[in-house]
Amino acid sequence: MRKPHEDWLGLAEDDWKFAAMGLREGFYTQVCFHAQQSIEKSLKGFLVFRKKSYPKTHGLLELARLAPELGLESLRESLAIIEDYYVPIRYPDAAAGMKASGPPSQEEAAEALDTAKKVFEMVQDTIGGSLQT
Repeated sequence: MRKPHEDWLGLAEDDWKFAAMGLREGFYTQVCFHAQQSIEKSLKGFLVFRKKSYPKTHGLLELARLAPELGLESLRESLAIIEDYYVPIRYPDAAAGMKASGPPSQEEAAEALDTAKKVFEMVQDTIGGSLQT
């Protein structure tokens, strides 16, 4: 029987893998969304592993604050950028929240994907396991 944190981390890994395929195929908006989802699920999985409660939120910075033992301070700026991808890139009528320059670029998508991998690996390194790339 799988443990609850393993379910979260399995979904986080699926989102990361899907984002990696999206980057190869040029779906940069979806890469950013799935990178955000991977990070969110990685952090929630970590909190479940630590038997901590977590808020029903998509806020990456809020979730990261609840897991100080992961040492995510160096990723704070990246997490803030990726957190902002959640709503504006999913809904066309939320364009007011989109970046002034428009949809994410290939470089921005690659950075989001890299950050998602780093967070997933930090969680895995802390609780055990590895990301299959």
